[in-house]
Amino acid sequence: MRSTRVLVSILAILAAGCMATNYGNMDFAEGIQQHVVRDSDLQYRPCPPELPSGCEIAILEGHPKAAAELFTVRFRLDEGLYMRPHIHPSDERVTVLEGGVSVAFGFTATRENAKQFGPGDYYVNAKNAIHQVWIDEPSVLQITGVGPWEARFVGAASPTTGP
Repeated sequence: MRSTRVLVSILAILAAGCMATNYGNMDFAEGIQQHVVRDSDLQYRPCPPELPSGCEIAILEGHPKAAAELFTVRFRLDEGLYMRPHIHPSDERVTVLEGGVSVAFGFTATRENAKQFGPGDYYVNAKNAIHQVWIDEPSVLQITGVGPWEARFVGAASPTTGP
């Protein structure tokens, strides 16, 4: 009986926490029923300086640096771009829209043991999982997650080529 009460209490706390957040719900103005972003209207800008050169970003929804806010962004990435070993503070959901990307896990991973992804592929990188990314050709990736999104680099691998 006690374990049932504990379980019910935990579920109530979790439900209250979910209701207190706005995960996945947009704040639509009165009379607005749909948020639309046309590919032709996207305004890309350079990625933040902590990310490798050859990277541009466009925000489709939310703000990737805002805590507990759902966001969706697109990255345009140059061929040869390398993201040295890094982690993210929350799960990272990636859809490859154009091009090709290779992802390997672990600090000592190499491109040879990376998984390759192409247009239409989707993957989720677990929060705090050390991974490396190689852009195999000019690419567009769409990332959805819950902020704050950041790449926390680990170790001292080369910032441009990797192992």
